[in-house]
Amino acid sequence: MPGQNYKSISLNDELIERVRQLIKQIGTYHSVSEFVSEAVRLRIETLEKTTKTQEESQSAFSSNNRKNKHPA
Repeated sequence: MPGQNYKSISLNDELIERVRQLIKQIGTYHSVSEFVSEAVRLRIETLEKTTKTQEESQSAFSSNNRKNKHPA
């Protein structure tokens, strides 16, 4: 991907070996880096959705509490 910057990270040998075995088994990924990038992206998306849902729930709860404390 032209124009993108990359950083290195460290993973323990056991984790890397597990990823390599999965890559061999499923054949979908071409490298450990590709697998890890996809895994991190998916985890970020999950956490962002969870955070957004929690914020929306808290906002709705707060809104309902304000309505109940100050009836019209």
